[in-house]
Amino acid sequence: MTSSPTSSDSSLEEEKFLNPEDVEECIPPKELEMMIEEKKVGTLDDFVTLRWYCMLVLLMAELTAFTATASSKVMVFAGATPTVVGCGGTPLNGCHELAAFRNGTNDCVPDLKYQFKSVQVEFNYVCDDAKKVKNTITVQTFGVLVGAAIFGQVSDTFGRRKALLISTLGNAIFNWISAYSPDLFYFMVWRTLAGVFTGGVTVVQMVFMVENIPRKDRMWIQNSITWSPNLILFPFVAWLCHDWRTMSVVIAAASIATFFAVFLLEESPRWLIQKGRLDEARKSLIKIRKTDRLYDETFEKQLDEVLHVESEKHARSSKKAKKYTFIHLFCTWKMMAQSLTFVSGIMCTTFIVYSLMYNMEKLSGSLYWNLAIMGASRWIINILVSIADYRLPWFGRKMINQIAMVSTLLALFIMAVYLYFGYDGQLMAIGTVAAVAMCSQLFIAKYMMVNELYPTAVRNLAVSLVSTMSRIGSMFSPQLFYLSDYAEWIPYAVLLGCQFYDFIVLSIFLPETKGVVLENHLPPKNKRIFGKRA
Repeated sequence: MTSSPTSSDSSLEEEKFLNPEDVEECIPPKELEMMIEEKKVGTLDDFVTLRWYCMLVLLMAELTAFTATASSKVMVFAGATPTVVGCGGTPLNGCHELAAFRNGTNDCVPDLKYQFKSVQVEFNYVCDDAKKVKNTITVQTFGVLVGAAIFGQVSDTFGRRKALLISTLGNAIFNWISAYSPDLFYFMVWRTLAGVFTGGVTVVQMVFMVENIPRKDRMWIQNSITWSPNLILFPFVAWLCHDWRTMSVVIAAASIATFFAVFLLEESPRWLIQKGRLDEARKSLIKIRKTDRLYDETFEKQLDEVLHVESEKHARSSKKAKKYTFIHLFCTWKMMAQSLTFVSGIMCTTFIVYSLMYNMEKLSGSLYWNLAIMGASRWIINILVSIADYRLPWFGRKMINQIAMVSTLLALFIMAVYLYFGYDGQLMAIGTVAAVAMCSQLFIAKYMMVNELYPTAVRNLAVSLVSTMSRIGSMFSPQLFYLSDYAEWIPYAVLLGCQFYDFIVLSIFLPETKGVVLENHLPPKNKRIFGKRA
């Protein structure tokens, strides 16, 4: 597989644009750089302002963020296992007493206690049978993985806007169909197909937003319009829905709203320029300028100059373009160690987060409040870390990882010991919220290190690899808590081991990357393991 622009934030750093086939005038590179530095010629960023059009982009971004959050986290509620409190009117306490009461002869209908009417409740999958519903989460997550791969390519080939329109419409259709599933099999099929389009939404929405907002405002906007604040909103929506069928319809409605929000927007001018479609880019930028009420008679002349400069920039960079594959991420012993550390680490992080989230119905307290508090905690921590990263030069990416890992280790250790001695209660809910909230920093810091550590030539490939492996880590998380059938503390001990491994390998193999000068090229061939074959 060869390198291609992927739908990730890192692709924006390179700012490579395709030139039209015929460029009449060629500006020498040094003269071009001097013109830009002296502001004789503007840049594309000069036309992106935080005004009316950007407000429409942010509305779209919030709708897509909520749609992606709800579609990805729906099984926290729709797959919540109910508690057995009786059978045929006879009070019982849990599955063990139910099995003893039935004793192979009594066919009574279990009495269930639940906060949300999940698939298990409606189709009567209780106790061991409830695992069948949990197993469908793995299949659904595979659909998200496939969708992310497909729509990443669709976005790069056919455009961000088209990819979002298709993915939001498909997500709406299959979520709506899933609301009328007659049994678990059809629910799994429709949810998996919905997951394919959910993967498209998650991959494309962020890059489309980033390409249409001012560069200086990207950080605070990305920290504000993200999954964490929507994790606060989503439990409230779930509480209003109360059952999985209504929730599926609401997610479909949110996807339709997102579809119309995207429909109102123009295709990303950056993508159009990248593909050499300068006339279309020109029309889009004029429409955007008119929406912002900043259009005047001098704008089109300035725009033509900028488009010409952007064409020249890529005309020079495209001549030096080379083909790279995933093999190049492992072409030296140092890069191999770093790549394996990132891959295994992100798998551990997603495994921890989703294992805990898919087991939240067993925690004391409200399922809705626990998830809302988790989202609020993540959002607050994100903001505090962003401030610390900006204010404190010594507060680097590696330190963020290590602090978050130590905090997660402490939370998991306390929960494992607590259960080992037979206790249970509110402490488990507090520990779960703390662990998941701190793991959110691992996602942010790890991806930041990937962007800062790898050379420009393979940076997109590195992000693509880490993103893919993160989804694989979440695929098998629902099955972890099957080990609680043997002892309640074992799943937490497994998660503790995963986090400890991640802490050790990151501390040994990854350097601090904050403030480093980004590399553009791979090491010379004589330093590579595979030599010229790489």
